[in-house]
Amino acid sequence: MISMNSPLRWTLSLAAALGLATSAGAQETVTTTETPTQTVQTDMDTGSMQETGRMGLELAVSGGVGAGLGYLYKNGMTAAGTVESLKITDAATVSIPVLVELGFRATPRFYLGVWGSWEKVFPKENPLSCPEGFDCSIHQWRVGPEVRYHLSPDAGFDPWIGLGVGLEILKGHVQGTTQIPVAPGVSVPATVDTRVTDRGPTFARLALGGDVRISRMLSVGPILTASIGSYTVRTGSQTVDITGVGPREGEVARVEDGFHGLFTLGLRLAVLPF
Repeated sequence: MISMNSPLRWTLSLAAALGLATSAGAQETVTTTETPTQTVQTDMDTGSMQETGRMGLELAVSGGVGAGLGYLYKNGMTAAGTVESLKITDAATVSIPVLVELGFRATPRFYLGVWGSWEKVFPKENPLSCPEGFDCSIHQWRVGPEVRYHLSPDAGFDPWIGLGVGLEILKGHVQGTTQIPVAPGVSVPATVDTRVTDRGPTFARLALGGDVRISRMLSVGPILTASIGSYTVRTGSQTVDITGVGPREGEVARVEDGFHGLFTLGLRLAVLPF
């Protein structure tokens, strides 16, 4: 019995040993398989950060609505010989701005660039800048540098804040027919054509917005801007064509500077770096 059971015991012991070895080998194989998977995941994470944390050229276009507060000018001489000040809220209702930005994302968070905008301003009828019955048109150009900081460049929604300065150029054209007194109790019709350019600095411009990634290269989101400026230089001419007398041309009246705030709210489409 002993001679017969000894080989069996030896066989069972060998089988058990082989089973343990096989199990250990299988466990080692699983570990080896899991380790490259974790490495790949780490590589994928690194690639994702490189995907969202981009640097390079960036272009953006915005459109929206604008408004203003403060003075267009102060203490200007009117045709009637009185001194008046003109507020932006008395001269215009709203504007439709188109904003273009071009710059370089130096790091995923910091952007340096320039901005420029064109605005169609809708004038409001008033005796100083747009008399009743006159055709009035106003356009404004603004341009300047900007630095911007992105709070979450790796996220699907990336809020940002921008600071800048600039130059403002406002052009107005007013044309119409009015009655001009030539003698006591006597007035004759005359055509008045006035072209005025006001320009001055944007002392500070704050921009707030956020980029919602919609594709690899495109994002869309809101933009809000607020700036403080002043029109410090006024140039232009006024032509008065009196019936029976002929045209007479002169310079626009002198005015004093006045501070104002300009605000825009719009939607922004950005082309992001690769």
